[in-house]
Amino acid sequence: MVNPQTRRRLLGVIALGATVALTAACGGAAAPNPSGGSSAPTSNFVVDTPVPTADAGDVVWATYRETQTLDPIQGFDYPEQTADSILCDSLLRQKNDMSYGPGLASYTAPSPTEFDFTLNTATFWDGTPVTAEDAVFSLKRAADPNGGGFYSTVFSRVKSIDVTGDKTFKITLSQPDYWLLGELSSTPGEIVQKKYAEAKGKDFGTVSGGVMCSGPFKLDSWQTGKGVKMVPNPTYWDATLPKPKLTSLTLIGTPDDATLTAGLKTGAIDGTYAIALSTLGQLSADPNVKVYQGAPFLAAAMVISATKGPLADPKVRQAVSLALDRPGIINTVFKGAGHIPHALQGEGVWGTSKAIFAAGYAALPEMTQDMAKAKDLITQAGAVGQNITIGTSSGITSLNTEALAFKSAAESIGLKVTIQNVSPSNFINYFIDPKAYGSVDAFPTSNYGDYADPSALGKTLAMKGGSQNFSGWTNPEVTAAYEAARGEADDAKRAADVVAAQKIITDQLVWVPLVAPNNVVIMNKKVTGAPATFVYMFGPWAAYLGGTGA
Repeated sequence: MVNPQTRRRLLGVIALGATVALTAACGGAAAPNPSGGSSAPTSNFVVDTPVPTADAGDVVWATYRETQTLDPIQGFDYPEQTADSILCDSLLRQKNDMSYGPGLASYTAPSPTEFDFTLNTATFWDGTPVTAEDAVFSLKRAADPNGGGFYSTVFSRVKSIDVTGDKTFKITLSQPDYWLLGELSSTPGEIVQKKYAEAKGKDFGTVSGGVMCSGPFKLDSWQTGKGVKMVPNPTYWDATLPKPKLTSLTLIGTPDDATLTAGLKTGAIDGTYAIALSTLGQLSADPNVKVYQGAPFLAAAMVISATKGPLADPKVRQAVSLALDRPGIINTVFKGAGHIPHALQGEGVWGTSKAIFAAGYAALPEMTQDMAKAKDLITQAGAVGQNITIGTSSGITSLNTEALAFKSAAESIGLKVTIQNVSPSNFINYFIDPKAYGSVDAFPTSNYGDYADPSALGKTLAMKGGSQNFSGWTNPEVTAAYEAARGEADDAKRAADVVAAQKIITDQLVWVPLVAPNNVVIMNKKVTGAPATFVYMFGPWAAYLGGTGA
């Protein structure tokens, strides 16, 4: 059975790579140079871009393709999550620094297996109050494995969700689950109006049916080919958020670099979050454009799916990792907007207990090239002359470049490499079809969890039955550390458990990290305010938008 969260996560990754276009964030330090080479790595990342000083009017924001649904439980990809995060409030809220706290609701934990939620006084766009009945309805939709959504596994420890009052409800757990709180600050925790959703039925979330939520923006119009147009919600309940300084915000699909680049330069497109954009150096040098970098959240890596053969041996994985030219990948694929990693994910995922996560990350060595050690390890493993198969698609430029870099590293230390090339539309099969991922030993990915904690992604690849554990890798110490973290209420203790698991996962190279890509946000000079972090996928990012007066 295909795990729905895996399918959701990778559809966007594939489409992103296919267009080599949009999504992420980058800060006010050294930027890639116009020649396409890289400058010194950015380290002084920013969280926020300059505060607006003027009204921006009608803002156009690019995503790599058109939005396909506004139903949160079907929000599986960048365009959908970028829209839903500002239309539909989540129970808890991710902040611009990627920490999370109260949102549409606050909570208490009267016991390790119960969360009691109290909703703030909020209204839907039609003026009706948001009630506990709406919240429970929304969560049960998300939790229903037969409900057509992508988030049912998030609720695996939930025993019941019950209304306890007009503004109160409780979640009863079969076991303590503090990972659930992070998920409730993301797409699975977004609340829709029960009455509206039931009335629209199968049309809910579609172009014809729309949605009804309580977010800082409300849906104005949605036409295929013309984008999703939203306007600020004039009766928004939360006065702690800034009021957007703009008239409207339209999300449009812009599938090629040339169109995006020209639009950003002229102001026809006001902004975008971008990954692996081929013209990043050119835009960084343009006086009409501002590029900001935020801390890495995504993980660019090689998924290891081998259950036997050379790559099933950690020594071989370590050898290939030591042979990799990571600066070359940073330069070629990310145009300098990336870092050599110490682990699978960088500092953008340290949403809580930052000092503990920072120390754990720093204690791991930077993954620099060491050919002598790589050749020694491959000889120790007895793998010289053995064959590995790498899955890729020549039609997905950025991912294919990463796959070829992995091939070059493997061959440089004596492995033989077979490339299995598939079409862009079939690349998804490596993530959802056991026959496909079982036919290769490794394949490239850009991946992320739903909230800022290394375990949000790590649990999918390093736990038995994890949605992206294609090699069947397990380790009793990692399992114990993750299980302890999931049931731990204290942020610091939970982070320490995750760091312990991260060390083993990194030592064993369950996946082989390639690059920690910086988060890149690009805006025309007349617009400012967009956060320079991955919060645009989960939190009310557009509430901070406005004009510069330029």
